[in-house]
Amino acid sequence: MDNEIYETLYTYTDEDGNQGEDLREVQLLESFSQERIERLANLTNNEDKYIAYQAMLILLSWGIDVGFKKLDDFIENNIDELVEFEPHRIYGEDNVYDVISDALYISTYNTNDEDKIVPYIKIMLAMYGNKFFESRLKYVLLKLQNTSVLIPNIKKAIEAAIANERYYQASQLLPVIAKYEEEALDQYVKELSFFTKYDNRISYNLKEIQD
Repeated sequence: MDNEIYETLYTYTDEDGNQGEDLREVQLLESFSQERIERLANLTNNEDKYIAYQAMLILLSWGIDVGFKKLDDFIENNIDELVEFEPHRIYGEDNVYDVISDALYISTYNTNDEDKIVPYIKIMLAMYGNKFFESRLKYVLLKLQNTSVLIPNIKKAIEAAIANERYYQASQLLPVIAKYEEEALDQYVKELSFFTKYDNRISYNLKEIQD
């Protein structure tokens, strides 16, 4: 990776004047130049798909339209099936759409427009039974102001995850149901409680909804 690409993707100066090198901190920047946006837009076409992906993440986080267009292409062309972008350190599955969900939420810091990301969150939920999601989508749903409109999608996501034996992943969405539609919670708690004997991590989410 040459110096210009590295600087474009990773270097930042925060509001206190502190400098560093970290993709996440770049995503969280509130001030960025048009020149850097253009460099990132060019990088989304890089032949190295990981570089192109990271440039897309930053543009998404900044709420830049080209980032959303590249995400459309990413989803439509199943780019995640060509390269492993965010391999989980323990489970080995690709957490890429969980990370993308987080970038979508970060975009609302700059745009104040949750409506723009709702269609994409619906897509993430439609994938939920088949793709790996660690926990970022869960926290996005807990923080969004208009999650209530997504309740039907969330229920389908839980059911799809259960059908595909992703029981812990299904349980990750229980705190969201508890927050927005508590009356629907019991049926999922009963079903997922049974599977704690196979995956004790489910108990963490069951405990969370009791706290």
